[in-house]
Amino acid sequence: MKVVILSDNKPGHYKQSLGIVEKMPKCQMEWLEIQFRAKWRDNLLRIFMSIFGGMTLPTTLIRTLLQWSLTASTYNAIQNVQDVDVVLSTGSSVAAVNLLLGKTLNTRTVTCRRPSPVGIRHFDLAILPMLSWEKAKGRDNVCKTIGVPNPIAPDTLNTLRTQLLQKLNLSDCPRIGLLVGGTDQHETITIDDAKHLSKICWTVAEKMNAQISVTTSRRTPSDVTKHLKSQLEHLDLCPMFIEPDTSSELDDPYQAILVLSDLLIVTADSFSMVCEAASSGRKVIVLSLSRKSHRQPKRYKVYEYMEQHSIVKRCTLNGLSQQIDEALTSGCDANTPLRDTEKAVDAIRTLMEGN
Repeated sequence: MKVVILSDNKPGHYKQSLGIVEKMPKCQMEWLEIQFRAKWRDNLLRIFMSIFGGMTLPTTLIRTLLQWSLTASTYNAIQNVQDVDVVLSTGSSVAAVNLLLGKTLNTRTVTCRRPSPVGIRHFDLAILPMLSWEKAKGRDNVCKTIGVPNPIAPDTLNTLRTQLLQKLNLSDCPRIGLLVGGTDQHETITIDDAKHLSKICWTVAEKMNAQISVTTSRRTPSDVTKHLKSQLEHLDLCPMFIEPDTSSELDDPYQAILVLSDLLIVTADSFSMVCEAASSGRKVIVLSLSRKSHRQPKRYKVYEYMEQHSIVKRCTLNGLSQQIDEALTSGCDANTPLRDTEKAVDAIRTLMEGN
């Protein structure tokens, strides 16, 4: 099977597509980064395909639309694609291109998440997390997952663990991974949150003789990153403090934190990071920080489901110390990992078998 992945160059998106393909044995992958001439052209193409995506379109019109909306290098790369079984994409900006490419190649189209405003009705398969199930009622082209697919799996992390411990010459002690997101319309991490969080991390690590590795994201406010870095990076108890796009001796420092950690603490604003942590087989705490609105995000219903099924624990800063202590001192096994990626792979196989 040959799959072409369309990427919008957003890690939270393309990791979903990549995670699926990596778990498909004997699968050839072709990678295309999609770039538009202008944002407004991207938006107009989405609107056009939301209206006409279900119709048979002339090849000349499809080529005109793609050439009009995409950069010359992207259009030329698309023209060279051939003999593909599946076009796979994640994210709204690449959804319309997915459908158009599927029409020209006469191949199956698959989307992760629900792209706006294109929707899922014109795709052969839509892989949707729980927070999108309500809008997909009655659709027979849907694979329902709890979270989102990703490249993280317990077996892979466990295989790399011994290798990394030796490479980094780390001592034998409990390890905590702190995955810090940022801000959206519902919640954020404030400087007061950062001060409280860094104090908890330092106190718990000292008390339990533990190490804490930290990664921030592109959405983390700069003052928050600066404070966490000033309080934790120089300490022996913090072997890794990773910021986006910074150089590292490790090929994938973010994955290294997942590999080495016995417990992962991930801020609730980042659904994709929560899903990656929940797929790791490690113990996971989803940490809620400052709210920007009284409206609860849809993802919180998914987190509630995950907690009910022993996939994660949830808490606020006030309860974090106790949750860490319970996670690291209890004799309980690691949390039940999500298996969303495997479910997505099975759905694509079923789609192709019915071709």
